[in-house]
This record gives sequence, structure tokens and C-alpha cells, in this order.
Amino acid sequence: MAEDDDDHGNCLDRRPCLRYFLLATFIATLLSLIAYGQWNSMYGYRKPDFWVKVPGIEGLERAGAAAAAPVFNVTLRVDNEATRRAFCAGRASAAVSYAGVQLAHADLPGGFCVPGQAVGSVPIVATSDGVGIPGELYERMESQRRRRERVSLEVEVRMEDCCGRLPVTLWCTAVLHGQPEGPFLCPFAYMAKGGEPRPCLSCGC
Repeated sequence: MAEDDDDHGNCLDRRPCLRYFLLATFIATLLSLIAYGQWNSMYGYRKPDFWVKVPGIEGLERAGAAAAAPVFNVTLRVDNEATRRAFCAGRASAAVSYAGVQLAHADLPGGFCVPGQAVGSVPIVATSDGVGIPGELYERMESQRRRRERVSLEVEVRMEDCCGRLPVTLWCTAVLHGQPEGPFLCPFAYMAKGGEPRPCLSCGC
């Protein structure tokens, strides 16, 4: 075995050009990997983080006693600080639900865009075609409040024309009452035709 190692070393000694070529190849590969890592950290795409808040609600009353439709002022926060590339959606819509029942909806036909290395806020005003909320849901919500339990809303945000990719859907939670208040990051997925989620989790321009 020692003789084989000596023969291998002698072979390289007898071929200095080969030794220099291997060394240069190794150094070039290492530098390329370092350069790619730096480029990717600066310009490569990383999906934003999303969360929602509901800072204001109007008309959240029992359907029979309400004088107007409920209005939910939703703020979608988009943390795009991890990349230099903008995150844009050509169109967007949102649905606000409680206990699986939709209470309000909103459309953003103009979409939105958040620049890279920034945290943006997207205001959404969701309302309903009806007046108030169903009595059973109202009693359930009030019962949770009286017991000091957490009252949560589900906010589903659908983004389309996301840089030419498939529609993207966020499933978000906003806490109206109780602890912890959040915010909670929204799960994020592409939606294939027919509304089925796909596992790919990126959408960048």
C-alpha cells in the first residue's frame, strides 16, 4: 500500500502540469461556489412571510338587530426583507370566516406589490351582502368571550397573476379576543386548477 502511495506521488511529481491543473480546477470550483452563494443571498428569491391583523370591525351584531352589514378592516402584512426581488400579485381577494362560516369578502382587482428588502402592509376592507351575522354564530362568539376563550377569525387570501404563476392561497388566523394574540404566520401554497393545493411554496418575480 505504501508503494502505491509513493507511485501516485511520483506520478504527480513527474507531471507538474497535471498537478497545477487539478489545483486550479479545485480553486476555480471553490470560488464559483462562494460567488454563487453570495449572489443567491443578495439576489436569489426567498418567499415572503405573511400574517394578518384585524384592527377594526363594524356591525358585528346579531342578524336581527343589526342595522348594517359587518365590515372587517384587515391588514395583510408582507415581510419581503429576505430578498431584493419584489413580490407582486396582479389580483387578490380575501374571505373572512368564523367557525368555518364566511362572514365577509373583499376583492383587490388592482392587486398589490411589495418591494424587496421591505415589509409592506396591504389594507383590505371585507364586507358582506347581508346584515349582521347568524344568531347561532353570534351566541357562540359571545360565549367564548364570556369564558375568556380565544376568539379567532380565519382569513383566506387568494393571489392571482403572481408573476405569471399559478394562483397562491394564504390561510391566516387573526385573534379578536384572548391569548396568544399573535401574529401567526400564514401557510402558503400554490393552487392548481380546481382549487387543489400544490406543494411548491414560492412565488417571485
